[in-house]
Amino acid sequence: MIRTFFLYGLLAATGLISLPTATLAQPVINQRSRFRFAQLHLGLDGQYIPPVQGGYLSATGEQRLLTLPGTYHPRFTIGATHFWGLADLFVSIPLTSIRPKIDQLQDYSVSTNVATGARVHPLQLHYHRLNPYVGVNWSTLSYNQRVNEKLAGTTFTKDVITLEGGLNWLSGPHWFELGVQYLPARTFSYATSRQTTTPVRFPTFTAQLSYKFLIDVTRPLEKDNKQAFGQYLRQRGQLSGFHLDVGPSAAFTLPRSAYNARNRPYLNNPSGNNTFLDASIGYYFYKPDFDIRLAHRHIVADHTAYGLTQQLDRRSISLEVYKNLLDYHGFVPFVGLSFSREQLSVRETDDDVLVTDQRDLQYTPGLVVGWDIRPVRYESILLRTNLRYSPFLRTQVNGQTISFQQLEFNFIQAVIYPQRLVASRRFHRPL
Repeated sequence: MIRTFFLYGLLAATGLISLPTATLAQPVINQRSRFRFAQLHLGLDGQYIPPVQGGYLSATGEQRLLTLPGTYHPRFTIGATHFWGLADLFVSIPLTSIRPKIDQLQDYSVSTNVATGARVHPLQLHYHRLNPYVGVNWSTLSYNQRVNEKLAGTTFTKDVITLEGGLNWLSGPHWFELGVQYLPARTFSYATSRQTTTPVRFPTFTAQLSYKFLIDVTRPLEKDNKQAFGQYLRQRGQLSGFHLDVGPSAAFTLPRSAYNARNRPYLNNPSGNNTFLDASIGYYFYKPDFDIRLAHRHIVADHTAYGLTQQLDRRSISLEVYKNLLDYHGFVPFVGLSFSREQLSVRETDDDVLVTDQRDLQYTPGLVVGWDIRPVRYESILLRTNLRYSPFLRTQVNGQTISFQQLEFNFIQAVIYPQRLVASRRFHRPL
């Protein structure tokens, strides 16, 4: 059904794109200036996941097959077009799940979890025209089921690379989109008890319908006298300065933990992705174009299955130094190093009895990369994307490793320069 629907959409698009709509189909970005390089968008997705194949352990101890019905998933999406409407980088976060009840299970859930990806519009985004796109995203297949009080499993996840394709239509700031996602790797094992497992198979395709709202945060600045404001800051020695940064982030644990593989095979391993708040304070050095900052993150992963609860807790304070590499029309990539203080803890309870309570304090190096959307070097507020990785972060329980090696992806972070905001008000104050 999804394939047929999408095929009709493509056929319609072929006809519509060929119509003489030159007077209507104007590019979203018609001038390639620094102030029009990127546009922010916020919106909602409605995702449909067709039936998922699984299994469960019956009251008599028999392993039985199970087909979960199709489910619907409202999602929040945030992203930004880049390269004047040719590319779109985004994060899509599930909000809830609408799922029919079934007789075999008390409860269940399926999801593709947080999706982080990039899409390419080969014909560039235009208004009042169907725009095709192709893309790829990093998603996490998620499956959970509960037969009864004793047979309540944890959420198992599988990181996958998902391929995308679809069509969108823009009218003013309103962005409508229809797309499908192809899941090339969609099978994994799920623990139906502490001793038994069943294969879980997701569908080949999922579909989604989206509405997004375009927000152009930098284009209005084109009319400002930026050169005069830069000279104003230079005369007062305020080109360099402090900044405050905040934004949502996600962490993906990469390697499996030997401890869980041997002692807790019925728990999710690795622990999947987690969302958290990324906050930092820093100082920007204008002349060498580099930055130093202090960042704080608190990342928690909880798992409960068949009477056992495991909590992996990480509190990180990192000192980071990074250098901006180049400036391509306001797209400014950077790379740097970090040194962090890490408080790691592993806590387990088995049938409400505390069996593990271990804390570990470590100091470890890491890597940080990312980019700024920076029309000029002395903006008061700009948008930043951060990626962090700590390759040596792990602890041990009973001589076996539990991994905290996480790839952190902070897609949208607001960077605010308080001194520049104050200076901007004074600069624009009427004489």
